[in-house]
Amino acid sequence: MAELTHGFKIDEDKCRGCLSCMRACPTHAIRVRATKARYKPDHCIDCGVCLTTCPSGAIGATTWSVDDLNRFKFKVAVPCPVLFGQFPAGITPSMVVEGLLALGFDAVWDFSVDIGLVARAINEYVERWKGATPLISISCPVVVRLVQVSYPRMVDQLIPVQLPREIAGREVKRKFSAQLGLSKDDVAAIYITPCQAKAISILQPAEGAVSHLDGTLGITDVYNAILAHASLQRAEASETRRPPIIRNSTFLRWHMSEGLGHVLAGHRYLLVTGLSNIIQVFDDIEKGKLRKVDFLDAYNCWSGCTAGNLTIANLYVTQSKMHSLVSKLPEMDGETEAEIERRYPTEDFSLERPIRPRPIRGRTGSLKERVQMIQQGEAMLATLPGLNCGLCGAPTCKELARDISMGDATAQDCIFVSKDRLQGLERAYLPRPE
Repeated sequence: MAELTHGFKIDEDKCRGCLSCMRACPTHAIRVRATKARYKPDHCIDCGVCLTTCPSGAIGATTWSVDDLNRFKFKVAVPCPVLFGQFPAGITPSMVVEGLLALGFDAVWDFSVDIGLVARAINEYVERWKGATPLISISCPVVVRLVQVSYPRMVDQLIPVQLPREIAGREVKRKFSAQLGLSKDDVAAIYITPCQAKAISILQPAEGAVSHLDGTLGITDVYNAILAHASLQRAEASETRRPPIIRNSTFLRWHMSEGLGHVLAGHRYLLVTGLSNIIQVFDDIEKGKLRKVDFLDAYNCWSGCTAGNLTIANLYVTQSKMHSLVSKLPEMDGETEAEIERRYPTEDFSLERPIRPRPIRGRTGSLKERVQMIQQGEAMLATLPGLNCGLCGAPTCKELARDISMGDATAQDCIFVSKDRLQGLERAYLPRPE
């Protein structure tokens, strides 16, 4: 099984083993052993729930720095549209572009065309689809990984169309390598991301292919430098230096949670945000309760990417600014539309590889081995109290039984089976009298 990359790390010195992250994790990817939290990499979907739940600040997001990009000869920023809604009033999109250039980028990519191309490809895919519904957007990598881990029978409902940022990365390398006479490996396409999950999906795409993007910087990593540079600029001068990067409202809408709904207005469309809501909807799909929906657009973060864990500004302030920008723009401009018409017939927008269920320990192996493990787990579960207290270090008795069947725990971890376990917890957690 290939080693999985994840975007969060646990600082053992800060971890108190309080069980909060373990209990909050939606895919049961965390165990607490010897009073320290541990990830089960094959279960983790990089949703970030543990990050926001940990009361001691022991869980942090891994990030890149600008210095990591210096090995490239030519660096191109591919900014998520959410970036332009992060700044105070008076900081224009063109000033944000100038700030990225001052940060060390050689160019900033406008991927309005790439968004338009993908929107058309998704619309055509939905119209042609004859299989199970609803089809599910792959815009949010947490949703994709949730399907791979917890709803493997639904992977064929994930839309296998490349994301706009990937099309942008491909075009960045194609254009600037030809224009500058450089190898494509010398041209870096760097996505400015609103969340950790997108960073990890670029490092290790769910389908197992190689991303067209070379790396990411979080909005948190570039925000202060852009703001400082913008404060030294005059807005009038900034607006006249180069063409505006935002030419139409489709560009901004794409990451405002209702973006695909706008594209698929002619289809039966459902938008769901928030992981707990998504899980509820996915459960209903598996039970056959949700049938009259063609397309499901789901985002781990409330209100979509504007609430990503690598953003700075208040969610509602960000949305207000982006709606203000949208109100001043046409839905589509002529230049972008002409470029979409030129490129669409000749380009391939399908994923390089199909998305498959994630290989998870305990679900792989021969049928005989899997059946034996299930039988062992069920037999062990029958001996446990079923209280799901979590004091064994697993979130539920069922998960403890599975861990025991795989050799990762023993029945002695249950406080109702072993008094030694309870005494050990008392020594570990209760303060000793002086």
